[in-house]
Formats: sequence, structure tokens, C-alpha cells
Amino acid sequence: MAELSETAQLSENSTARRGKALFVVHDTDTDRGIADTGTLRGHVADRGYEVQIVHPSGELPDVGGFEFVVVMGSSESAYDDSVPWLAAELTFLRAALAANVPIFGVCFGGQLLSRVLGGTVKRSEHPEHGYVTVNSVAPDLVSNGPWMQMHFDRFSLPPGAREIARNGAALQAFTFGRNLGVQFHPEISPAVWATWQASWAVSREGQLVVERGIDLQKITAEITARAEESHRNCGILLDAFLKLVHAPV
Repeated sequence: MAELSETAQLSENSTARRGKALFVVHDTDTDRGIADTGTLRGHVADRGYEVQIVHPSGELPDVGGFEFVVVMGSSESAYDDSVPWLAAELTFLRAALAANVPIFGVCFGGQLLSRVLGGTVKRSEHPEHGYVTVNSVAPDLVSNGPWMQMHFDRFSLPPGAREIARNGAALQAFTFGRNLGVQFHPEISPAVWATWQASWAVSREGQLVVERGIDLQKITAEITARAEESHRNCGILLDAFLKLVHAPV
């Protein structure tokens, strides 16, 4: 797929551009790919960054032109090397690490970050769906939540990384230098949730949702009820990540 590019509009409170942020999305449908960035994209734009969105099946840009990279979720598995675009994305993320461009990995993105840093990703014995709390050792960076979850796989702590949060199901967040990986979905909104459900008609994840009998109506109601809270928590988490981004190298 060709590049999904857009320049995000700055909010009225933004006074100057702070550089460019790259979002890597994994839905080959252009509209769904952009929608998957959720509230996170809006928060990044509000902080003054120009946003570019790409799918790894297209030509990936020079990572050195970006202040940071955000890698979003996917219905694929981060350990499935048969995914056509996965090798190119792994190579791109390794290049970002080599260039010291910070990465913020969300769910599948966090799993990819773990993998390129030497960790492992595998099917979870305890998949999570809906809002859960986590146990954070650094609540100023990643709060205890509740955070929206929708995952069937999990990542391990990469060598040299710092564990930030976990719960009884899985490791939930880690840092490696200025990089942050999380297992949950801070970008969630009713619109994002609707996009996911639309994509499940043709995805592996959709099959798992049906097989496990996940109560989608219950999750829909909670996402709607928590929309404002989720939006706020996403912004707080982004600001904490940006402190990492601007920390001395």
C-alpha cells in the first residue's frame, strides 16, 4: 500500500512546530489505518508535531527525519514471519534504534519493540479484553490505569530493559532508554473500537473474538462510558513519553 500521509493540524494552543512524528499503522485500508491512531494522533498534533502516517508495505521514509516513531496495534502476530510486510517493519525499527530515534510501541507495536530488542513474543495464556488495572513501579510514566486491553499475544522483557508495569496476565509496559512499549491501548475511543469491529470480519483477531465469546456489547458500553477518561489518560501517557524523548541522550 502507498504511504498514508497527512499533516495533522495544530491546535489553537500550539504556537510552533516541534518536528515530525511518524505513525506506523497496520490496516491496509487507508481510512481504518488512519482511524487506528485514535486519540493518540490528536494529542501528538496538539503538542505541535507534524504527523505522518505510513503502512510498512509501502516505502518507509528515512527515520532520521522524525523526532519519534509510534507503532500501532495489529490483528497480526508479531512473531508471524509469514506476514508479508513484517520483515520490512522490523528492519525499519532496528534502523530507528540505531539512529536513536525513540519508539513508542502500542500493543502489537510494543511486541515488535520487544522483539527487535531481543525479547520474545508468544501467544498469551491469559488474553485480556476490556479495561484492566496494572501494577506500575513508575506511575509518573505509566499509571495504574484502568487501560483498555485487546490482545491474544504477549511480550517478554527485553535484555537491558526496565519493567514498568505488569499484572497477573502479562508484562504491561517497559522502557529501554528513550523507548516505551505498552501492551494496552491508550488510543482507544468509541470511533477506534468501531473501526476494530469492522476489520474483524476479515481478520484472524475477529475469529478469536468469536471463538472466545467475548462480550462486545459490554466492552462497547464501557468504552463509551470511559471515553473522556481514556482521552485524558492517553494525553498524560504521551506527555510522559515525550519527557523520555527529550531526555539527554
